[in-house]
Amino acid sequence: MYDILFKNGCVADGTGNPWFRADLAVAEGKIAALGRRLTCKAGRVIDASGLVVAPGFIDLHTHSDRTIMTNNRATSSIMAGVTTEAVGNCGSSAYGFTPAHLESMRERWPDVEVDWTDLRGYREGLGERGIGINIAPFVGHNTIRASVLGPEGEGGERMIPPEGEMEEMKGLVEEAMAQGAFGMTTGLWYPPGRNALTGEVVELCRVVATHGGAYMSHIRGEAGVLIESVREFIEICEKADIRGCVSHHKAMGQQNWGKPSETIRLLEKARRRGVDVMCDQYPWNYSSAANLGRWFISGWGRNQGIEGHYIPSEIDLETFLSDLKNPELWSRIKREAKERYDVEADKNEERRRAMESYGITPSEIVNPRGFEYITHSKTHPELVGKRFFEVAEALEMEDYWEAIRRVLLDDGGHTFTGGGGMCDGDIITILRFPGCAVSTDSSTSDCPSTVMRPAHPRGYGSYAKVLQRYVREEGVLSLEDAVRKMTCLPASFLGLNNRGIIRPGAWADLTVFDPDGIENRATFAEPDTYPTGIEYVLVNGEIAAERGERSDTLSGRVLLHATTGL
Repeated sequence: MYDILFKNGCVADGTGNPWFRADLAVAEGKIAALGRRLTCKAGRVIDASGLVVAPGFIDLHTHSDRTIMTNNRATSSIMAGVTTEAVGNCGSSAYGFTPAHLESMRERWPDVEVDWTDLRGYREGLGERGIGINIAPFVGHNTIRASVLGPEGEGGERMIPPEGEMEEMKGLVEEAMAQGAFGMTTGLWYPPGRNALTGEVVELCRVVATHGGAYMSHIRGEAGVLIESVREFIEICEKADIRGCVSHHKAMGQQNWGKPSETIRLLEKARRRGVDVMCDQYPWNYSSAANLGRWFISGWGRNQGIEGHYIPSEIDLETFLSDLKNPELWSRIKREAKERYDVEADKNEERRRAMESYGITPSEIVNPRGFEYITHSKTHPELVGKRFFEVAEALEMEDYWEAIRRVLLDDGGHTFTGGGGMCDGDIITILRFPGCAVSTDSSTSDCPSTVMRPAHPRGYGSYAKVLQRYVREEGVLSLEDAVRKMTCLPASFLGLNNRGIIRPGAWADLTVFDPDGIENRATFAEPDTYPTGIEYVLVNGEIAAERGERSDTLSGRVLLHATTGL
C-alpha cells in the first residue's frame, strides 16, 4: 500500500536519458517503485497520461535565506516547480558571522528576529517555523569578511587582512562547513568582498575543499572585465582544488555581447584539464527589476557600497512623488544622486589602481545613463527597452535625470527598470553549455511584490520559460536535457545523490507538468504571475501544489552536506 501512485506518466528521470512511460509510487517520502504497469494499491492514484513526471527543480542560485524566515511556505518557488534551493549566494548569507556582528545583521533585517550567528542556530530557527521547500545552505564570504574586518569604510576596504583576521575568517568557514554548509559563495562585485585579492579567496576555498564542499561566485565583473573575471574564477578553483560554479553567467551591455562564446570556451578548456567548473543562468535579458525611483533614494542605487543605508521594506509612494514635484527638494535629490555616483566612481578608480598592482582588474561601477533600461511604463510604452540616455533623446531632453523624473511622475510611480541588457544569442550560447544549470537569482515569497519593490519575473517564470521557449518553441534544448539542467546537474554539483533524479529510494521531490501546456506568464509589468501547465509538485513525498493551487504542507527540510556526519 503506497501513499501516491502516478499512472502512465512520461518519466524524464533527470539524467538526460530519453523519457520513458512508467508508473511511479511514493511511500514514506521517497520513490518506492517505478515500473511499466505497477499493480500496487495506493492511498491516492493520479492519472499522469500526457504529463512529464520529472524530479523537482533544484535552484542553485537564490537569496531565500532571509525571505524563507518570513515567507516559509515558499509559494512562489513551489508554484514554479522548485523543490530545493541553494541559499547564501553572492557572498551574502544569513549566518556565519561573529557575535559582535549580530547587531549589524539585526539592523539589516528588522523584519526577522535574528537570534543566531551560526548555521546551526539558523537551521534550528527554520525547523521551528517549518518550511515549504528544501534549503541547501552556503556560507557567504562577504558576510564573513564584514563581520571580521568590518564593513567597507570601517576595515573591510583592506585588501590584505592581518594574519589573525585571516585565521578568524577561516575559522568561520570551518565552523559553517562542520555544521552542514554545502560550500562558500563570493560576491566579488559587492562590498566588502570586492576588495579581496584572489589569494584570500583561494585560502578560504581550501578550507571548504577539505570538507568536500563547493564554491559558487558572483564573479568580479559581468561586463567589461567578464573574460578576466572568469579566468580568475577558474584560477581559484584550480588552486584550491574545488568544484565551482559561475553564478548567473551573463554578459551585460551591448559592447560586451558575444563574450560568452569565449567564457564558455574557457570553462570547457578548464574541464578538459580536470578543473571541475560549471555555471548557472537565468534566461532573461535584464539583470534586475526595480522601481525607477530607486535612483533618487539614498542607498537604493546599484552603487551603494559607500553608504550602507538600510532600505525600508516599504516607502510611501505618494510622499516620494510629492518630493519629486517640489522644485527645491528635486534639486537636492538630483544633486545627491549625481554626487553618490561621482563619489563611488572616484573610490572605484582608487580601488582599480590598487588592485591592478596585484594583477587584478576590478569591475567598473554602474553608470545608470547607459546601463539601466525601462522595462515597464504605464504612460510611455514606447520607452520600454530604452536606456536612460535614449529616454532623454526620445523626450528631447538634454539631462537624463530630468527625463527619467518626468517619466516617473507621468506614471504616478509605476515605472520599472532593469539593468545590464543581455542579448538572446548569449543566453542561448550559455544555455547550450552542457555544464549550465537553470537558476533564478530570486528570493522565495508568499505574497505579491509592491510598486516600489517589484519582483523580477525570473523568480516565477524561469523554468517554465526554458521549457516553453527554448524546448517547445525554438528547439534549443531537448526536453530531457532541459530537465537535466534543472534537476540532476545541480543535484550532482551539490552532492545530493538522492535528489534530482527519479529512481527507487530517492526522495520524492517531483514536478509533474504538461509539456505542451507549460507556459511562463510572468513579465516585468506583472512579475508575480505563476506559470501554467505545472500540475503537481511534491516535496519529500507530500503534495505541495496541485493544478495551480498551493496546499498547506510544510514538508521542506534544511539539508546538510553529506560529509558532516550530522
